[in-house]
Amino acid sequence: MTTPDALRVAYLERVAVSDEPGAIAVAVDALDAGVDPEVVLLDVVAAAQREVGERWAAGEWTVVQEHVATHISERVVAAVARHAPTPPPAGPDTVAVACLDGEWHGLPARLLAEVLTRHGWRVEFLGASVPAAQLATHVHRAGPDLVAISSSLASRLPAARRMVEACRATGTPVLAGGPAFGEDGRWARAVGADGWAPDARAAAAMLAADPEGPWFTEEPTDGTPVDRTAREEQAVLHARRAELVRLAAAAVRPDDDGVPDELADDLGHLVDFLAAAVFVDDPSLFDAFVRWVGSVTIPTGLRLDEVGPVLDALADALADSPRTAALLRGAHGGLPTPVA
Repeated sequence: MTTPDALRVAYLERVAVSDEPGAIAVAVDALDAGVDPEVVLLDVVAAAQREVGERWAAGEWTVVQEHVATHISERVVAAVARHAPTPPPAGPDTVAVACLDGEWHGLPARLLAEVLTRHGWRVEFLGASVPAAQLATHVHRAGPDLVAISSSLASRLPAARRMVEACRATGTPVLAGGPAFGEDGRWARAVGADGWAPDARAAAAMLAADPEGPWFTEEPTDGTPVDRTAREEQAVLHARRAELVRLAAAAVRPDDDGVPDELADDLGHLVDFLAAAVFVDDPSLFDAFVRWVGSVTIPTGLRLDEVGPVLDALADALADSPRTAALLRGAHGGLPTPVA
């Protein structure tokens, strides 16, 4: 039988040339050969999609190529669902699966929904970027037994807190998943979630063992619930976001006529990740983003030699927000060394 690694390579080859029928054929042929649908979804499609993201970050693929790959993978997930239909739900329990407000990477949540369906759950897939108020309305009306929230970007953690609070108001437990919540789920704790799973397999196993939660079984290694100071300083960053992007751009490219779109995007993300780090009071969140943005190759985006001056300019502008200014000053130590 073909191994998952070989299938992933073959699948990625089809995705790389925008061959949707070919990618679907790789998945369907694997199913016909007896490969478990969950293996196809998680070890082939999801694994290949992670590699797509790595190629984009390295500057090997454009954002258009990444978007095409995501579209193909979404079509493949639908093809797997058609070709290997799931049995009826094993019981009445229902889980609503939603992406955080502002999180447009919907494929991981879609994969989670498909896996949970195959494990006997009734699943309501609510899609990408679900506002907390709309989620609250749905939970009140439909009454799912639990809500699973997904995000790839830690910058969306303030939105996660709003979604958790909306669910808690109805007594509905929340299971968080995705890289946004940290490698060990520490930021899931900080926003008040009842549990965290690193991937769809782990989520299915966790819910099979205990469908009601709470699911945290160990004391946190870091991360504390959001406090008032964190909320206030995060709100300042949110309100001043556009101003801070302009200020940071002027600090590194004063002669530019306007701010290039890619630079504005990078600086906007930097402010968003800073706000999230302040919100959960964890400098490591922002330090990791600073290291990442300094290593990504994006034409006309933020250059490595510009990151330090940007941090200094923002720290000066935000001197009245002590937690924020301290995070900015401390992030210098994590910067990669520019290549001569």
